[in-house]
Amino acid sequence: MSVWLAANDTEPEPSCRYGCCRPVSTLLARHLITTCTRLGGLVIDIDAADHAIVSSALTTGCRAVATFSDPARAHRCWQALQRLHPRHDLEVADLRLAPTGTTHRMVTDLLGTADLVIAKRCCRQSEQVGLALLAALVKPGGHLAVITSLHRAGGHVHDPAPDIIDNARQAELTYLQHIVALHVPVRGGRLEPPPAWRVPAPGPATARCAGLPISTRLHTDVLIFTKPRQSPRVADLPTENAGGDPS
Repeated sequence: MSVWLAANDTEPEPSCRYGCCRPVSTLLARHLITTCTRLGGLVIDIDAADHAIVSSALTTGCRAVATFSDPARAHRCWQALQRLHPRHDLEVADLRLAPTGTTHRMVTDLLGTADLVIAKRCCRQSEQVGLALLAALVKPGGHLAVITSLHRAGGHVHDPAPDIIDNARQAELTYLQHIVALHVPVRGGRLEPPPAWRVPAPGPATARCAGLPISTRLHTDVLIFTKPRQSPRVADLPTENAGGDPS
């Protein structure tokens, strides 16, 4: 197990109504991309929440594809990328609208091409793209990073990590590492959340999240898998090509 510092300057808004899903920070995205890819490699962000992963990929010299279930988020992401990057960077950024349940059709042209696929498994409100599809996107020698945390399920706190690891192994991926990504700064060996984080802002998401352990707001878990270079098969998936730049 490793610990990565991945703090934002401010606490991000939850990306689900329960408050347990948070966007991937720019620092965490850069950690993952520099660790798991090479110059010119392809990074795929499944069900993206914002521009952080795509922007980090472009900054490090990678190509990037992101799927969005929400057109408004896709539009905001494209606007942010236009502010942050020159035109030649944007030529290797591909944003694809993928309404819930259609992701597999939007990425079939990318099977077996990704150096790094990043997916989230934080609560049951987020789209649960199957591990078989995620594994099929990864090229031999490439990596899958699944970002997860504790969440509510049937009135109880549930840790999805064991099921994710089991399903990934069934998809013929090799489990490499568990990384704890800290969302708060560390000073003098102690976690020091900014003062604004200690008094949650009122709102429905905070209220639904209040019963979760504080650790779910201080860190997320990152599970890293790789596809063996001698993979015996590729998942049997539809071959329809679709998608496009929502800008």
